[in-house]
Amino acid sequence: MDAPRRHYLMPLVLLLGAVATLLPIAASVLLARQQARAQQEQRALFYARDVMRRSEDTLRQIGDAFTLLAATPDLPPCSLLRRQVMQRIDAQSSYIQFVGRLQGGRIVCASYGQFEVPLDVGKPDLVTANGYRVWPELRFRFAPDKAFIGVGNDRFIAVIHKSLPVDTTVAERGVSLAIISLAGQRTLATRGRFLPAWMPGVDDLAPGHQSTRPIGRNIVSQVRSQDADLLAVVAMNEDDYGRELAQFARILVPIGVFTGLLLAYAVRRVAKVQMSLPAVIRSGLRNREFFVEFQPVVRLEDEAWVGAEALIRWKRPGGNLIRPDLFIPAAEETGLIHAITLDMLRLVAPTLTALAARDDDAFLSINLSRQDLREPGLEALLHDLVARTGIRPAQLHLEITERGLSDTVHVRSLIDRLRATGLCVAVDDFGTGYSSLAELVQFNLDVIKIDKAFVDTIDGTTVTSQVAAHIVEMAHALSLGMIAEGIERRSQVEILRRWRVPFGQGYLFARAMGSQAFLEGLARQDRAAGGRPG
Repeated sequence: MDAPRRHYLMPLVLLLGAVATLLPIAASVLLARQQARAQQEQRALFYARDVMRRSEDTLRQIGDAFTLLAATPDLPPCSLLRRQVMQRIDAQSSYIQFVGRLQGGRIVCASYGQFEVPLDVGKPDLVTANGYRVWPELRFRFAPDKAFIGVGNDRFIAVIHKSLPVDTTVAERGVSLAIISLAGQRTLATRGRFLPAWMPGVDDLAPGHQSTRPIGRNIVSQVRSQDADLLAVVAMNEDDYGRELAQFARILVPIGVFTGLLLAYAVRRVAKVQMSLPAVIRSGLRNREFFVEFQPVVRLEDEAWVGAEALIRWKRPGGNLIRPDLFIPAAEETGLIHAITLDMLRLVAPTLTALAARDDDAFLSINLSRQDLREPGLEALLHDLVARTGIRPAQLHLEITERGLSDTVHVRSLIDRLRATGLCVAVDDFGTGYSSLAELVQFNLDVIKIDKAFVDTIDGTTVTSQVAAHIVEMAHALSLGMIAEGIERRSQVEILRRWRVPFGQGYLFARAMGSQAFLEGLARQDRAAGGRPG
Protein backbone atom coordinates (compact mmCIF):
# COMPACT_ATOMS: atom_id res chain seq x y z
CA MET A 1 0.00 0.00 0.00
CA ASP A 2 1.43 3.29 -1.00
CA ALA A 3 1.88 6.27 1.27
CA PRO A 4 -1.02 8.39 -0.09
CA ARG A 5 -3.52 5.59 0.51
CA ARG A 6 -2.16 5.03 4.01
CA HIS A 7 -2.53 8.74 4.53
CA TYR A 8 -6.29 8.57 3.79
CA LEU A 9 -7.04 5.22 5.45
CA MET A 10 -5.48 6.07 8.80
CA PRO A 11 -7.99 8.83 9.61
CA LEU A 12 -10.83 6.52 8.49
CA VAL A 13 -9.62 3.73 10.76
CA LEU A 14 -9.34 6.15 13.64
CA LEU A 15 -12.83 7.45 12.91
CA LEU A 16 -14.32 3.95 12.78
CA GLY A 17 -12.51 3.05 15.98
CA ALA A 18 -13.89 6.13 17.68
CA VAL A 19 -17.40 5.33 16.45
CA ALA A 20 -17.09 1.73 17.60
CA THR A 21 -15.95 2.96 21.00
CA LEU A 22 -18.49 5.74 21.41
CA LEU A 23 -21.51 3.91 20.01
CA PRO A 24 -21.98 1.53 22.96
CA ILE A 25 -21.35 4.39 25.35
CA ALA A 26 -23.95 6.51 23.57
CA ALA A 27 -26.38 3.58 23.67
CA SER A 28 -25.70 3.14 27.39
CA VAL A 29 -26.29 6.84 28.00
CA LEU A 30 -29.57 6.73 26.06
CA LEU A 31 -30.72 3.67 27.97
CA ALA A 32 -29.66 5.26 31.25
CA ARG A 33 -31.65 8.40 30.36
CA GLN A 34 -34.76 6.36 29.64
CA GLN A 35 -34.42 4.34 32.83
CA ALA A 36 -33.64 7.40 34.94
CA ARG A 37 -36.70 9.17 33.52
CA ALA A 38 -38.91 6.15 34.21
CA GLN A 39 -37.58 5.80 37.75
CA GLN A 40 -38.14 9.47 38.41
CA GLU A 41 -41.73 9.15 37.24
CA GLN A 42 -42.23 6.07 39.43
CA ARG A 43 -40.83 7.87 42.48
CA ALA A 44 -43.01 10.89 41.84
CA LEU A 45 -46.07 8.63 41.55
CA PHE A 46 -45.07 6.72 44.71
CA TYR A 47 -44.81 9.96 46.69
CA ALA A 48 -48.15 11.20 45.33
CA ARG A 49 -49.83 7.94 46.32
CA ASP A 50 -48.35 8.20 49.81
CA VAL A 51 -49.62 11.77 50.19
CA MET A 52 -53.09 10.61 49.10
CA ARG A 53 -52.97 7.59 51.43
CA ARG A 54 -52.15 9.82 54.40
CA SER A 55 -54.95 12.22 53.46
CA GLU A 56 -57.54 9.45 53.01
CA ASP A 57 -56.50 7.77 56.25
CA THR A 58 -56.91 11.12 57.99
CA LEU A 59 -60.42 11.55 56.55
CA ARG A 60 -61.37 8.02 57.65
CA GLN A 61 -60.18 8.73 61.17
CA ILE A 62 -62.13 11.98 61.18
CA GLY A 63 -65.28 10.22 59.96
CA ASP A 64 -64.94 7.53 62.63
CA ALA A 65 -64.38 10.21 65.26
CA PHE A 66 -67.49 12.15 64.26
CA THR A 67 -69.57 8.96 64.27
CA LEU A 68 -68.36 8.13 67.77
CA LEU A 69 -68.99 11.67 69.03
CA ALA A 70 -72.47 11.79 67.49
CA ALA A 71 -73.40 8.70 69.46
CA THR A 72 -72.76 10.45 72.81
CA PRO A 73 -75.48 12.58 74.47
CA ASP A 74 -75.29 16.22 73.43
CA LEU A 75 -76.62 17.76 76.62
CA PRO A 76 -74.53 19.39 77.82
CA PRO A 77 -72.35 19.73 74.69
CA CYS A 78 -69.12 19.51 76.71
CA SER A 79 -70.04 16.83 79.20
CA LEU A 80 -67.40 14.77 80.95
CA LEU A 81 -68.48 11.73 78.92
CA ARG A 82 -67.98 13.58 75.66
CA ARG A 83 -64.56 14.89 76.70
CA GLN A 84 -63.56 11.36 77.64
CA VAL A 85 -64.63 10.20 74.19
CA MET A 86 -62.57 13.02 72.67
CA GLN A 87 -59.55 11.96 74.71
CA ARG A 88 -59.94 8.39 73.54
CA ILE A 89 -60.12 9.58 69.93
CA ASP A 90 -56.90 11.59 70.41
CA ALA A 91 -55.11 8.61 71.91
CA GLN A 92 -56.18 6.18 69.20
CA SER A 93 -55.81 8.48 66.18
CA SER A 94 -52.44 8.62 64.47
CA TYR A 95 -53.26 11.78 62.48
CA ILE A 96 -55.82 13.85 64.44
CA GLN A 97 -54.26 16.47 66.73
CA PHE A 98 -57.47 17.04 68.66
CA VAL A 99 -61.26 17.08 68.24
CA GLY A 100 -63.65 19.70 69.55
CA ARG A 101 -67.28 20.76 69.82
CA LEU A 102 -68.38 23.55 67.48
CA GLN A 103 -70.94 26.21 68.38
CA GLY A 104 -71.45 29.34 66.34
CA GLY A 105 -68.10 29.20 64.59
CA ARG A 106 -66.16 28.63 67.80
CA ILE A 107 -64.60 25.58 69.48
CA VAL A 108 -66.12 25.58 72.97
CA CYS A 109 -64.35 22.47 74.24
CA ALA A 110 -61.96 19.80 73.11
CA SER A 111 -60.21 16.72 74.43
CA TYR A 112 -57.98 19.09 76.44
CA GLY A 113 -61.02 20.36 78.35
CA GLN A 114 -63.52 23.22 78.16
CA PHE A 115 -62.07 26.55 77.05
CA GLU A 116 -62.77 29.59 79.21
CA VAL A 117 -62.50 31.63 76.02
CA PRO A 118 -63.70 29.55 73.04
CA LEU A 119 -61.41 29.26 70.04
CA ASP A 120 -62.78 31.31 67.16
CA VAL A 121 -62.54 29.54 63.79
CA GLY A 122 -65.03 31.63 61.85
CA LYS A 123 -66.78 30.47 58.71
CA PRO A 124 -65.26 27.59 56.73
CA ASP A 125 -63.33 28.46 53.59
CA LEU A 126 -64.94 25.67 51.59
CA VAL A 127 -67.40 22.80 51.80
CA THR A 128 -66.53 19.45 50.22
CA ALA A 129 -68.82 17.27 48.12
CA ASN A 130 -69.46 14.94 51.05
CA GLY A 131 -70.50 17.84 53.28
CA TYR A 132 -67.34 18.42 55.30
CA ARG A 133 -66.49 22.02 56.13
CA VAL A 134 -62.82 22.88 55.76
CA TRP A 135 -60.69 25.57 57.38
CA PRO A 136 -57.29 25.33 55.58
CA GLU A 137 -55.45 27.92 57.65
CA LEU A 138 -56.28 27.83 61.38
CA ARG A 139 -54.09 29.38 64.05
CA PHE A 140 -54.71 29.20 67.78
CA ARG A 141 -53.55 31.38 70.60
CA PHE A 142 -51.84 28.48 72.37
CA ALA A 143 -49.64 27.82 69.28
CA PRO A 144 -49.55 31.06 67.27
CA ASP A 145 -46.59 29.98 65.13
CA LYS A 146 -48.24 26.76 63.99
CA ALA A 147 -50.79 26.36 61.19
CA PHE A 148 -53.56 23.78 61.31
CA ILE A 149 -56.29 22.42 59.07
CA GLY A 150 -59.77 22.03 60.48
CA VAL A 151 -62.33 19.57 59.09
CA GLY A 152 -65.79 19.57 60.60
CA ASN A 153 -69.53 19.28 60.31
CA ASP A 154 -72.25 21.30 62.00
CA ARG A 155 -71.32 20.00 65.48
CA PHE A 156 -67.73 18.83 65.62
CA ILE A 157 -64.31 19.75 64.29
CA ALA A 158 -61.14 17.70 63.91
CA VAL A 159 -57.84 19.57 63.83
CA ILE A 160 -54.66 18.29 62.17
CA HIS A 161 -51.25 19.84 61.61
CA LYS A 162 -51.19 21.62 58.26
CA SER A 163 -47.99 19.82 57.28
CA LEU A 164 -49.32 16.34 58.09
CA PRO A 165 -50.71 15.34 54.65
CA VAL A 166 -47.37 16.15 52.97
CA ASP A 167 -45.11 14.92 55.78
CA THR A 168 -43.91 11.94 53.78
CA THR A 169 -40.30 10.80 53.50
CA VAL A 170 -38.57 11.68 50.23
CA ALA A 171 -35.03 10.72 49.22
CA GLU A 172 -34.40 13.61 46.80
CA ARG A 173 -33.98 17.34 47.25
CA GLY A 174 -36.31 19.86 45.69
CA VAL A 175 -39.41 17.62 45.61
CA SER A 176 -42.68 19.57 45.78
CA LEU A 177 -45.75 17.98 47.38
CA ALA A 178 -49.31 19.26 47.73
CA ILE A 179 -52.81 18.12 48.60
CA ILE A 180 -55.58 19.98 46.76
CA SER A 181 -59.29 20.35 47.36
CA LEU A 182 -61.00 20.08 44.00
CA ALA A 183 -64.19 21.53 45.53
CA GLY A 184 -62.50 24.86 46.13
CA GLN A 185 -59.71 24.52 43.55
CA ARG A 186 -57.17 25.44 46.20
CA THR A 187 -54.24 23.89 48.01
CA LEU A 188 -54.83 22.63 51.54
CA ALA A 189 -51.18 21.86 52.33
CA THR A 190 -47.93 22.24 50.40
CA ARG A 191 -44.28 21.35 50.86
CA GLY A 192 -41.89 23.19 48.60
CA ARG A 193 -43.07 25.47 45.82
CA PHE A 194 -46.38 24.98 43.99
CA LEU A 195 -46.93 26.36 40.49
CA PRO A 196 -50.41 27.28 39.19
CA ALA A 197 -49.76 25.10 36.11
CA TRP A 198 -49.85 22.02 38.36
CA MET A 199 -53.42 22.77 39.48
CA PRO A 200 -55.73 20.46 37.49
CA GLY A 201 -59.30 21.14 36.50
CA VAL A 202 -62.14 19.38 38.31
CA ASP A 203 -62.74 17.03 35.39
CA ASP A 204 -59.12 16.53 34.26
CA LEU A 205 -58.74 13.33 36.25
CA ALA A 206 -61.48 10.81 37.07
CA PRO A 207 -61.92 9.61 40.69
CA GLY A 208 -59.40 6.92 41.56
CA HIS A 209 -57.17 7.69 38.55
CA GLN A 210 -53.62 8.99 38.35
CA SER A 211 -51.39 10.76 35.85
CA THR A 212 -47.65 11.41 35.46
CA ARG A 213 -46.39 13.76 32.76
CA PRO A 214 -43.90 16.58 32.16
CA ILE A 215 -45.18 20.09 32.83
CA GLY A 216 -42.58 22.67 31.96
CA ARG A 217 -39.27 21.43 33.34
CA ASN A 218 -40.89 19.24 35.96
CA ILE A 219 -42.19 15.68 36.15
CA VAL A 220 -45.61 16.03 37.79
CA SER A 221 -47.63 13.16 39.25
CA GLN A 222 -51.28 13.63 40.18
CA VAL A 223 -53.40 11.11 42.09
CA ARG A 224 -57.13 11.68 42.64
CA SER A 225 -59.02 10.12 45.53
CA GLN A 226 -61.67 7.54 44.76
CA ASP A 227 -64.14 8.83 47.36
CA ALA A 228 -63.14 12.37 48.33
CA ASP A 229 -62.67 15.48 46.21
CA LEU A 230 -58.94 15.49 46.95
CA LEU A 231 -55.98 15.38 44.62
CA ALA A 232 -52.32 14.81 45.52
CA VAL A 233 -49.62 16.49 43.43
CA VAL A 234 -45.89 15.74 43.44
CA ALA A 235 -43.39 17.55 41.20
CA MET A 236 -39.74 16.66 40.63
CA ASN A 237 -37.37 19.00 38.79
CA GLU A 238 -36.02 17.72 35.46
CA ASP A 239 -32.86 19.79 35.93
CA ASP A 240 -31.78 17.56 38.80
CA TYR A 241 -32.34 14.57 36.57
CA GLY A 242 -30.29 16.13 33.76
CA ARG A 243 -27.38 17.03 36.04
CA GLU A 244 -27.29 13.51 37.45
CA LEU A 245 -27.14 12.00 33.97
CA ALA A 246 -24.38 14.42 32.92
CA GLN A 247 -22.27 13.29 35.85
CA PHE A 248 -22.83 9.66 34.90
CA ALA A 249 -21.97 10.35 31.25
CA ARG A 250 -18.61 11.92 32.15
CA ILE A 251 -17.45 8.73 33.89
CA LEU A 252 -18.86 6.14 31.47
CA VAL A 253 -16.32 3.71 30.09
CA PRO A 254 -16.67 2.05 26.62
CA ILE A 255 -18.15 -1.18 27.92
CA GLY A 256 -20.48 0.54 30.42
CA VAL A 257 -19.53 -1.78 33.28
CA PHE A 258 -18.32 0.96 35.57
CA THR A 259 -21.54 2.89 35.11
CA GLY A 260 -23.60 -0.21 35.87
CA LEU A 261 -21.64 -0.87 39.06
CA LEU A 262 -21.96 2.75 40.13
CA LEU A 263 -25.73 2.72 39.61
CA ALA A 264 -26.02 -0.56 41.50
CA TYR A 265 -24.03 0.97 44.37
CA ALA A 266 -26.17 4.11 44.31
CA VAL A 267 -29.38 2.05 44.43
CA ARG A 268 -27.96 0.03 47.30
CA ARG A 269 -27.06 3.20 49.19
CA VAL A 270 -30.49 4.74 48.66
CA ALA A 271 -32.19 1.49 49.65
CA LYS A 272 -30.03 1.28 52.75
CA VAL A 273 -30.97 4.81 53.82
CA GLN A 274 -34.67 4.50 52.96
CA MET A 275 -35.13 0.98 54.28
CA SER A 276 -33.06 1.24 57.45
CA LEU A 277 -34.72 -0.54 60.34
CA PRO A 278 -36.34 2.56 61.92
CA ALA A 279 -37.86 3.49 58.55
CA VAL A 280 -39.12 -0.07 58.11
CA ILE A 281 -40.60 0.00 61.62
CA ARG A 282 -42.54 3.14 60.72
CA SER A 283 -43.74 1.44 57.56
CA GLY A 284 -44.71 -1.65 59.55
CA LEU A 285 -46.74 0.43 61.99
CA ARG A 286 -48.51 2.24 59.16
CA ASN A 287 -49.32 -1.02 57.41
CA ARG A 288 -50.27 -2.83 60.64
CA GLU A 289 -47.69 -5.57 60.20
CA PHE A 290 -47.30 -6.13 63.95
CA PHE A 291 -49.29 -8.79 65.76
CA VAL A 292 -49.45 -10.28 69.25
CA GLU A 293 -48.85 -13.77 70.56
CA PHE A 294 -49.68 -14.95 74.05
CA GLN A 295 -47.47 -17.20 76.20
CA PRO A 296 -49.47 -18.81 79.01
CA VAL A 297 -48.44 -18.33 82.64
CA VAL A 298 -49.11 -21.42 84.77
CA ARG A 299 -49.64 -22.09 88.44
CA LEU A 300 -46.72 -24.40 89.21
CA GLU A 301 -48.66 -26.32 91.85
CA ASP A 302 -51.04 -27.90 89.30
CA GLU A 303 -49.75 -26.39 86.00
CA ALA A 304 -53.11 -24.75 85.30
CA TRP A 305 -53.11 -21.71 83.03
CA VAL A 306 -53.79 -18.55 85.05
CA GLY A 307 -52.99 -15.89 82.46
CA ALA A 308 -50.57 -14.99 79.71
CA GLU A 309 -47.90 -12.53 78.68
CA ALA A 310 -48.61 -10.58 75.47
CA LEU A 311 -45.59 -10.62 73.16
CA ILE A 312 -45.30 -8.27 70.20
CA ARG A 313 -44.33 -9.88 66.90
CA TRP A 314 -43.63 -8.49 63.42
CA LYS A 315 -44.20 -10.14 60.05
CA ARG A 316 -43.14 -8.38 56.87
CA PRO A 317 -45.34 -8.55 53.73
CA GLY A 318 -43.15 -11.29 52.26
CA GLY A 319 -43.83 -13.47 55.30
CA ASN A 320 -40.46 -12.89 56.99
CA LEU A 321 -40.55 -12.59 60.77
CA ILE A 322 -38.32 -9.89 62.29
CA ARG A 323 -36.88 -11.01 65.62
CA PRO A 324 -37.91 -8.88 68.63
CA ASP A 325 -34.27 -8.68 69.77
CA LEU A 326 -33.61 -6.78 66.51
CA PHE A 327 -36.51 -4.35 66.23
CA ILE A 328 -37.23 -3.59 69.90
CA PRO A 329 -33.73 -2.16 70.65
CA ALA A 330 -33.89 -0.18 67.39
CA ALA A 331 -37.33 1.16 68.34
CA GLU A 332 -36.07 2.14 71.80
CA GLU A 333 -33.04 3.94 70.37
CA THR A 334 -35.09 5.91 67.82
CA GLY A 335 -38.07 6.76 70.04
CA LEU A 336 -40.50 4.48 68.19
CA ILE A 337 -41.09 2.05 71.05
CA HIS A 338 -44.09 4.00 72.38
CA ALA A 339 -45.78 3.78 68.98
CA ILE A 340 -45.28 0.00 69.14
CA THR A 341 -46.77 -0.03 72.65
CA LEU A 342 -49.82 1.87 71.38
CA ASP A 343 -50.21 -0.75 68.66
CA MET A 344 -49.87 -3.46 71.30
CA LEU A 345 -52.69 -1.90 73.36
CA ARG A 346 -54.89 -1.90 70.28
CA LEU A 347 -54.06 -5.50 69.47
CA VAL A 348 -54.66 -6.94 72.96
CA ALA A 349 -58.03 -5.23 73.45
CA PRO A 350 -60.15 -8.09 71.95
CA THR A 351 -58.39 -10.67 74.12
CA LEU A 352 -58.91 -8.55 77.22
CA THR A 353 -62.60 -8.28 76.37
CA ALA A 354 -62.78 -12.07 76.15
CA LEU A 355 -61.02 -12.46 79.51
CA ALA A 356 -63.42 -9.95 81.07
CA ALA A 357 -66.32 -12.21 80.11
CA ARG A 358 -64.84 -15.09 82.11
CA ASP A 359 -65.74 -15.66 85.74
CA ASP A 360 -62.19 -15.96 87.06
CA ASP A 361 -59.01 -13.94 87.54
CA ALA A 362 -57.19 -14.88 84.32
CA PHE A 363 -54.81 -12.01 83.63
CA LEU A 364 -52.84 -10.56 80.75
CA SER A 365 -49.38 -8.99 81.08
CA ILE A 366 -48.11 -6.28 78.76
CA ASN A 367 -44.61 -4.82 78.64
CA LEU A 368 -43.95 -1.12 79.14
CA SER A 369 -40.68 0.47 78.03
CA ARG A 370 -38.71 3.21 79.70
CA GLN A 371 -40.09 5.68 77.16
CA ASP A 372 -43.67 4.57 77.85
CA LEU A 373 -43.24 5.45 81.52
CA ARG A 374 -42.33 9.02 80.53
CA GLU A 375 -45.39 9.53 78.32
CA PRO A 376 -47.85 11.87 80.05
CA GLY A 377 -50.86 10.11 78.53
CA LEU A 378 -49.92 6.59 79.67
CA GLU A 379 -52.30 6.44 82.63
CA ALA A 380 -55.24 7.67 80.56
CA LEU A 381 -54.46 5.07 77.88
CA LEU A 382 -54.41 2.24 80.41
CA HIS A 383 -57.57 3.40 82.16
CA ASP A 384 -59.30 3.73 78.81
CA LEU A 385 -58.20 0.19 77.89
CA VAL A 386 -59.68 -1.15 81.11
CA ALA A 387 -62.92 0.77 80.57
CA ARG A 388 -63.31 -0.28 76.93
CA THR A 389 -62.64 -3.96 77.49
CA GLY A 390 -64.50 -4.38 80.77
CA ILE A 391 -61.50 -6.11 82.33
CA ARG A 392 -61.02 -5.84 86.06
CA PRO A 393 -57.91 -3.75 86.78
CA ALA A 394 -56.29 -6.63 88.68
CA GLN A 395 -56.41 -8.70 85.50
CA LEU A 396 -54.11 -6.28 83.69
CA HIS A 397 -50.44 -6.72 84.65
CA LEU A 398 -47.83 -4.16 83.64
CA GLU A 399 -44.26 -5.40 83.24
CA ILE A 400 -41.46 -2.85 83.66
CA THR A 401 -37.80 -3.62 83.05
CA GLU A 402 -35.14 -2.70 85.60
CA ARG A 403 -33.92 0.08 83.31
CA GLY A 404 -37.39 1.58 83.51
CA LEU A 405 -36.97 1.99 87.27
CA SER A 406 -33.92 4.24 86.94
CA ASP A 407 -35.96 7.47 87.20
CA THR A 408 -36.81 6.61 90.80
CA VAL A 409 -38.98 9.55 91.88
CA HIS A 410 -41.14 9.72 88.76
CA VAL A 411 -41.57 5.97 88.36
CA ARG A 412 -42.30 5.39 92.04
CA SER A 413 -45.09 7.96 91.91
CA LEU A 414 -46.43 6.49 88.66
CA ILE A 415 -46.42 2.93 90.07
CA ASP A 416 -48.25 4.11 93.18
CA ARG A 417 -50.97 5.73 91.06
CA LEU A 418 -51.33 2.71 88.81
CA ARG A 419 -51.58 0.30 91.74
CA ALA A 420 -54.08 2.59 93.44
CA THR A 421 -56.45 1.92 90.53
CA GLY A 422 -56.05 -1.84 90.99
CA LEU A 423 -53.51 -2.52 88.24
CA CYS A 424 -50.75 -5.04 88.97
CA VAL A 425 -47.13 -3.95 88.44
CA ALA A 426 -44.23 -6.38 87.91
CA VAL A 427 -40.51 -5.93 87.28
CA ASP A 428 -39.49 -7.98 84.23
CA ASP A 429 -36.26 -9.95 83.66
CA PHE A 430 -35.08 -9.28 87.19
CA GLY A 431 -31.37 -9.75 87.67
CA THR A 432 -30.29 -8.71 84.17
CA GLY A 433 -30.14 -4.97 84.92
CA TYR A 434 -28.53 -2.90 87.64
CA SER A 435 -31.04 -3.15 90.49
CA SER A 436 -31.02 -5.30 93.57
CA LEU A 437 -33.97 -6.54 95.55
CA ALA A 438 -32.96 -4.18 98.32
CA GLU A 439 -33.34 -1.26 95.89
CA LEU A 440 -36.77 -2.54 94.86
CA VAL A 441 -38.03 -1.78 98.37
CA GLN A 442 -38.37 1.82 97.15
CA PHE A 443 -41.12 0.70 94.77
CA ASN A 444 -44.52 -0.72 95.66
CA LEU A 445 -44.34 -3.66 93.27
CA ASP A 446 -46.54 -6.73 93.15
CA VAL A 447 -44.42 -9.27 91.30
CA ILE A 448 -40.87 -9.94 90.11
CA LYS A 449 -40.19 -12.11 87.07
CA ILE A 450 -37.06 -14.24 87.47
CA ASP A 451 -35.11 -14.05 84.24
CA LYS A 452 -34.55 -17.18 82.13
CA ALA A 453 -30.78 -16.81 82.56
CA PHE A 454 -31.18 -17.72 86.25
CA VAL A 455 -33.89 -20.35 85.75
CA ASP A 456 -31.65 -22.18 83.26
CA THR A 457 -29.07 -22.86 85.97
CA ILE A 458 -31.15 -23.73 89.04
CA ASP A 459 -30.80 -27.49 88.50
CA GLY A 460 -27.00 -27.21 88.15
CA THR A 461 -24.10 -26.40 90.43
CA THR A 462 -23.01 -23.05 89.01
CA VAL A 463 -22.72 -19.83 90.99
CA THR A 464 -25.74 -18.49 89.09
CA SER A 465 -27.93 -21.23 90.56
CA GLN A 466 -27.12 -19.94 94.04
CA VAL A 467 -27.97 -16.39 92.94
CA ALA A 468 -31.41 -17.61 91.85
CA ALA A 469 -32.00 -19.16 95.27
CA HIS A 470 -31.08 -15.88 97.00
CA ILE A 471 -33.44 -13.94 94.71
CA VAL A 472 -36.30 -16.23 95.70
CA GLU A 473 -35.48 -15.98 99.40
CA MET A 474 -35.37 -12.20 99.33
CA ALA A 475 -38.60 -12.02 97.30
CA HIS A 476 -40.35 -14.11 99.96
CA ALA A 477 -38.96 -11.82 102.65
CA LEU A 478 -40.37 -8.79 100.82
CA SER A 479 -43.75 -10.52 100.18
CA LEU A 480 -43.36 -10.17 96.43
CA GLY A 481 -45.08 -12.48 94.01
CA MET A 482 -42.85 -14.39 91.60
CA ILE A 483 -43.04 -15.74 88.06
CA ALA A 484 -40.14 -17.85 86.76
CA GLU A 485 -39.45 -17.35 83.05
CA GLY A 486 -38.08 -19.75 80.46
CA ILE A 487 -38.89 -23.06 82.17
CA GLU A 488 -37.92 -25.93 79.87
CA ARG A 489 -37.18 -28.94 82.13
CA ARG A 490 -39.13 -30.92 84.73
CA SER A 491 -36.20 -30.69 87.13
CA GLN A 492 -36.59 -26.91 87.12
CA VAL A 493 -40.29 -27.22 88.00
CA GLU A 494 -39.54 -29.47 90.99
CA ILE A 495 -36.92 -27.06 92.36
CA LEU A 496 -39.18 -24.03 91.88
CA ARG A 497 -42.00 -25.83 93.69
CA ARG A 498 -39.68 -26.56 96.61
CA TRP A 499 -38.69 -22.91 96.66
CA ARG A 500 -42.41 -21.99 96.77
CA VAL A 501 -42.29 -20.00 93.51
CA PRO A 502 -46.01 -19.87 92.65
CA PHE A 503 -46.02 -19.22 88.90
CA GLY A 504 -43.96 -19.89 85.81
CA GLN A 505 -43.91 -19.82 82.03
CA GLY A 506 -41.84 -21.46 79.33
CA TYR A 507 -41.73 -23.95 76.48
CA LEU A 508 -42.23 -26.85 78.89
CA PHE A 509 -45.84 -25.75 79.34
CA ALA A 510 -46.69 -23.90 76.13
CA ARG A 511 -45.10 -21.81 73.41
CA ALA A 512 -46.44 -18.41 72.45
CA MET A 513 -49.69 -18.69 70.48
CA GLY A 514 -52.45 -16.65 68.91
CA SER A 515 -55.34 -15.19 70.88
CA GLN A 516 -57.85 -17.80 69.72
CA ALA A 517 -55.57 -20.71 70.69
CA PHE A 518 -54.97 -19.16 74.12
CA LEU A 519 -58.68 -18.63 74.79
CA GLU A 520 -59.51 -22.13 73.54
CA GLY A 521 -56.88 -23.53 75.90
CA LEU A 522 -58.56 -21.78 78.82
CA ALA A 523 -61.93 -23.15 77.68
CA ARG A 524 -60.56 -26.73 77.54
CA GLN A 525 -59.17 -26.26 81.01
CA ASP A 526 -62.59 -25.11 82.21
CA ARG A 527 -64.27 -28.18 80.75
CA ALA A 528 -61.68 -30.47 82.33
CA ALA A 529 -62.36 -28.83 85.69
CA GLY A 530 -66.10 -29.51 85.39
CA GLY A 531 -67.16 -26.31 83.67
CA ARG A 532 -65.82 -23.98 86.31
CA PRO A 533 -63.11 -21.51 85.25
CA GLY A 534 -59.97 -22.20 87.26
